[in-house]
Amino acid sequence: MNYKLLADTAMLAGEIMLISGAETYRVEDTMSRILRTSGLEKTETFVTPTGIFLCLDDAAIDGITLVKRVDNRVTNIAYIYEANNVSRDLCAGIISVEEAYLELKRIKTRKQYSNYLVYPCTIIGSSAFTILLGGDLLNSIIAGLNGVFIVLATILTMKLNINTFIKNLSASVLIAFNSMLFLHYMGNYIQLDALIGGSIMPLLPGVAITNAIRDTLQGDYMSGGARAIESFVLAASSAVGIGIGMALYSIMAGGINL
Repeated sequence: MNYKLLADTAMLAGEIMLISGAETYRVEDTMSRILRTSGLEKTETFVTPTGIFLCLDDAAIDGITLVKRVDNRVTNIAYIYEANNVSRDLCAGIISVEEAYLELKRIKTRKQYSNYLVYPCTIIGSSAFTILLGGDLLNSIIAGLNGVFIVLATILTMKLNINTFIKNLSASVLIAFNSMLFLHYMGNYIQLDALIGGSIMPLLPGVAITNAIRDTLQGDYMSGGARAIESFVLAASSAVGIGIGMALYSIMAGGINL
C-alpha cells in the first residue's frame, strides 16, 4: 500500500469537511477510519477549527506526519456528505486509495453553485426572512434591496481578500442606513425590527453556533470554545455594523435635515 497517498487522502478528506463546516469530531472520525485501513500500529488525527494534524507510523515504515492550515470556512453540507461517502467506500474496499484521492480532488475543485445562483438566493433569503419575522410585502421588498448590499459587500471583500468580519460589518452598516432612510420617508409603513432582522439573517453564523455546541457536547472543548468565539465575533460584527449605520444616519440626518 502507498502509505503516503493514504495519508494525503485522509488529509484531503478532512480538509474538505472542515472547510465545508463539519464538526471537528466528525472530521477526526472520518480521517481516523481512512488511516486505519493501512493496518499500521499508530494512526493519529487532531483537528482544530483552523488546522489539521495527522500521523501514520509503524516499525515497518518511516513515520508520516502531515499538517494543514485551514483559513477559510463556508457551509456546504453536500461536500461533507460526498467526502463521507468516499471514506465509506474506501473503508469498505469498494474503491482503491488512488480512486478515493482522485474523487476527493474532484470534489474539492468542483464549484457546486455559481455566483449567479448564490447571489439571487441571498437577496431572496433576506426578503423571505423578513416575512417570517412578521414583516409585510413592502418591508420584504426593501429587505431584498438590503440583500443587494450584502451581495455587493461580498463581491468587494472577495476581490480585496478581506475577512468575513469586515464583510459583515460593512454590509450591516449599509443595511441599517438604508432601513433608517426608508423609515424616515415612509414612516409607519416600515416595520424596522422585522426589516433589519430579516435583512441580516444571511450574515448570521447559525452553523458555527450549532457546531460549537456539538463539539462541546462531544468533549472537544478547545474546538467548541474556538467556534463559539468565532460565532460571537461574526454576530458582533453585524450588531456593531447596525449600530454604526444607525448612528451614521442620525449624524447625517441632523446635519442636512433629511
